[in-house]
Order: sequence, then structure tokens, then C-alpha cells
Amino acid sequence: MSRSELADAVNAALDRIYGGRDVTAHYVDFRWVGKLERGEHRWPSEARRAALRHVLGAVTDSDLDLYSPRRTDGKYAADEAAAPRPGSWDETIHMLREQWHLLVQNDKMFGPEYALMGVARQLTAIDGLLREVPEALRPSLVRLAAQYAESAAWLNQSLNAHSAGHDWTRQALAWAAQIGDSTMTAWATYRSSQQWLTSGYPAQAVEQAEAALLYDQKLPGPMRAALRVQHAHALAATGEHHAALRLLDDAHRWAADRHPGKPEGEHASYCTSGYIEVHRGACLRLAQRPEEAITVLDEALPTIPSRHRQDFASALLNKAAAHAAASQPDVAAATAHQALPIARRAGSRHILHQLTRLGAVMSGYQQLPDVRAFLDDLKEAN
Repeated sequence: MSRSELADAVNAALDRIYGGRDVTAHYVDFRWVGKLERGEHRWPSEARRAALRHVLGAVTDSDLDLYSPRRTDGKYAADEAAAPRPGSWDETIHMLREQWHLLVQNDKMFGPEYALMGVARQLTAIDGLLREVPEALRPSLVRLAAQYAESAAWLNQSLNAHSAGHDWTRQALAWAAQIGDSTMTAWATYRSSQQWLTSGYPAQAVEQAEAALLYDQKLPGPMRAALRVQHAHALAATGEHHAALRLLDDAHRWAADRHPGKPEGEHASYCTSGYIEVHRGACLRLAQRPEEAITVLDEALPTIPSRHRQDFASALLNKAAAHAAASQPDVAAATAHQALPIARRAGSRHILHQLTRLGAVMSGYQQLPDVRAFLDDLKEAN
């Protein structure tokens, strides 16, 4: 049985043993099996041990050669991984992975243009390392390459560089396909759906969202939520409004705030209940229900963390567009004006471009003080 086959069998066993419970947090993949073989996972969770015993026909954990390492204080360490040896390939991969988390934070603090410089340098370094890495560790490095490529796609999307974003998404998908990584394939496909939607091609966005959802059962909860949010937004853009709202209801089952413990920066860690409701507001606006959209967005905005500048600016943009659709140009302008400095600080050219488009729609109301103030400030931003 290959590592991938064993991982699939363990996940199937988890579903059988814990029927009726959401056990996606315990799902494993071939990399996890590899770490188990190398002794890096010394004591898996109780659910994973039960699934392993079921698949391998073992009666006890000791039959699997698993043991629970004791700390000096008598507590047990779960899934404890040995520290990588200095100068080893494991250390190099570990440091590159840690650097990825740091670059995610750089995007939030300094904007996508700054973060993209670091991502580009790391991708160049990884490209060189892929020619030298030992075969046993190659899958880990290829997955990391796919992760960095998908980040490059997102950062270019924020910078309104659609062509470069699509190119990096294709590269991420190619690397994920090399190692059969369903998680990265799903996430890069999700990113592709976002790119098609922001480029004005909702039908293609729906197609990509549905392709990403083919991997749904193997994904962590917040990713399952994010995929549903994207599918819903794409459907709403094609006029499938009822289906979109049902998907958003479903997404709440896997919202990130219902699955705590994931470090900031993990895929879809941003997809909280508030984030889902912001997209409900966007879908209601697309359904020509702007008053309901405004109510939903008013409730959702305070739940968006202030450090998530792009998400907050995007939510304000959606609210401004809803006010404009509700024939409230003065409130729309005041809301858009509030979003403008946040989008600037976030470095999101995409949101700034959307604000400029909204400004063009509102240019006929320049006699209103709030509209005039927004349009004047918008000129300085361009």
C-alpha cells in the first residue's frame, strides 16, 4: 500500500468509525504518513490511532509501534515532531515554510507589493533547490513551491495584475499535480475561480469553484467554508441567487471561528462567520436586494479583524455599492471614502480600482458634499 493509499484508507476509516461527526480536522495525507514512518509523529491523535488500528488490523497502539513520549512534567506530547537537524534538508524546508508564514503577515502589514518581493525571491531559491533535493524529500519541497506560487497568484490579484495571477495559479496547479496533493490543487483551483470572477467571467468562476469542491471531503473545515463562499459569489454573479444564499448558510458549518487552533496564515484561516456574512451582503446586492445587503454588512463589519485591512476595505466597498444601488449616493460616498485610506494602506490596487469604478458611477452627484469629498480624495489616490 502506497503512502497516498494508506492516507485515503485512514480518512475513510475515520468516517466509518466516527459516523455523524465532523472529523475533517483529523484527515491525513501522504506527507503525514511519511512523517509517521520516519518517527516524526510519535503519538497521533486518538482518532487517528483508532483509524490506523482499523486499517492495519492492529489490536493495540503498541502493535503499531506507537508510543506516548512523556515530558519531564508528566504530560504527554501529541503529534510531537523531532526538531530538524541543523544544516539538514529538513531544516531548510522547515525554514522556508516558516518564511511563508512571515510573508503572509508582511502582506497584512506592508501590502502585497512588499510581500511579493519576498515571495519571488523564495520561489527563485526553491526552483534551485528542486534540482538538488533528495528524492524522499522532494514532495515536501514541491508542495512548498506550490504554496508559494499560489501566494504569488493572490498577491498579483491584489495588485490587479490578472495575467501574472493566472500564470502563477497554473504553476501552483502544475506543482500540486506532480505530487497528487489534493489540498493544494483545491486551493489553487479556488484561487483560479476568484481570478475569473474579478476578471469579469462568472461562468468560468463557477466552473472552477465546482472543480475545487470535488476535493471537499479531504479538506480542513475553514477551506471547505471558503470554497462554498467563492462558489456562492460566483453563482450570484450568474443570477443563481437562491443557490448562492443556501451555500453561504452551509459554509457556516465550517467557519474558521468554529475550528480554532489553526495558526494565522493557514489557508482559509480568514474565513470566519463574519467573512461569510460580508459575502452574503455582496450576494444580496447582486440579487438586487440592496437594503438587505446593507443590514447584513452593518452587522458583519465589526467582526472583521482590523489587521485584515483588505477584507475590511472590501467589506466597506461592498456596503458603499449597496448604498449606491439603494439610491443613497451621499451614504455610499461617505462609506467609500472610509474605505479609501484603508485600501491605500493595504496596498490593494484591486480595491482601489473598484473604488474608482464606483466613483465614476457617482460622478453625477457632485453637488452632494460627501460625494464631492470622496471624488476629490479619489483623484489624489490615482
